[in-house]
Amino acid sequence: HQKGDRVRVQGGRNFEKFHGGMEGTVVENNRDSRNMLVQFDDVRTSGPEPLIVAYKHLELAPERGGYRPGPGPGGPGPSPPLAAPSSSSSSSCAAAAAPAPQGPFLLEHGDFKSRQLVVLHGLQSAAAQELNDKRGRLLKFDPTAERWELDVRGPGNKRIKPENLRKLGKVVVEKDLSVAGFKERGNAAFQKQEYEEAVEYYGAAIDALEEAAEEGAERPAEADDPKYLAVLYSNRAQVYITLCREVHVVDKAANSEDTVSKEARTCAMKANMDAAQAIELDPTFGKAYYRRGCAVLGMAPSASRSKEAIYWLETALSGRASGGKDGIVLPNAMRHEVSNLLDYAKQRLDVMTEVAIPDPDACKQQ
Repeated sequence: HQKGDRVRVQGGRNFEKFHGGMEGTVVENNRDSRNMLVQFDDVRTSGPEPLIVAYKHLELAPERGGYRPGPGPGGPGPSPPLAAPSSSSSSSCAAAAAPAPQGPFLLEHGDFKSRQLVVLHGLQSAAAQELNDKRGRLLKFDPTAERWELDVRGPGNKRIKPENLRKLGKVVVEKDLSVAGFKERGNAAFQKQEYEEAVEYYGAAIDALEEAAEEGAERPAEADDPKYLAVLYSNRAQVYITLCREVHVVDKAANSEDTVSKEARTCAMKANMDAAQAIELDPTFGKAYYRRGCAVLGMAPSASRSKEAIYWLETALSGRASGGKDGIVLPNAMRHEVSNLLDYAKQRLDVMTEVAIPDPDACKQQ
């Protein structure tokens, strides 16, 4: 197997950064050590860096989205592995013990459709109860198993019966909190992966500060600190970036296409506007430059956007923990993350540039 081949983690494999069904591209094949360096598509789970995965955990995946779980009672086995199969561990979630997917899959069934955000509830087994109240986006419905496959925030791909899913209701946030109180609620919601609430709470804090600037309004202490408002805009930008990545991962899994949907573009544009506002309020805020670079990369790919992302990311990297060029501050812990994304932006620019260069032979023919 060569660099560029598509592979998939076999069903039943569950590790910290990858699990059964995750797909990726081979970056390097290490025959002597019988493992591969794989760049997974689901970077929310694996992280941005390629991971070393043993042959025994992988199978070829020439077509995206063809995941089949490992051997189980009454179900077929996995696709042919890259090496001799090893015994697979049983899943810790009762939902994963469903009959193996047979297809054809549906993108709409009953009250639900692909990409829809839902909440898991009513799961009874001890292993599955931890999934109750978690949110995820629907991928596709398997009529044979009568289960939806969905990308759950945190645990990743699961297969759940429709009766254990419900639509996310209208987000309700607490009122009459202080600016700091709204911000704390936003931080807590983000940590719990309740991104919809995080957006609303950060927005409430921003509105409270901006309304305080109006004549006659009571001014909270934070109203005199533009850097405080910059943090709120930057935090909300991060939520939109997270949502953009989530939607993009689901789009690829559901459609097997690497396109940017309208929903993903909308999140990216909102993130870009919030990050730009944060930079205007605090030009030394390195995180805001980084998040603006992330936002631009979340839009539809183009050479101009790649160049713009490179600019913002290089500006972020010019910062130092104690203040660098132009006083920009970037925590040391973020430098590796920003550098990795900058490398990706440069690679994407190369691809976009190659696509834009005309074929000389084709030009002659015309």
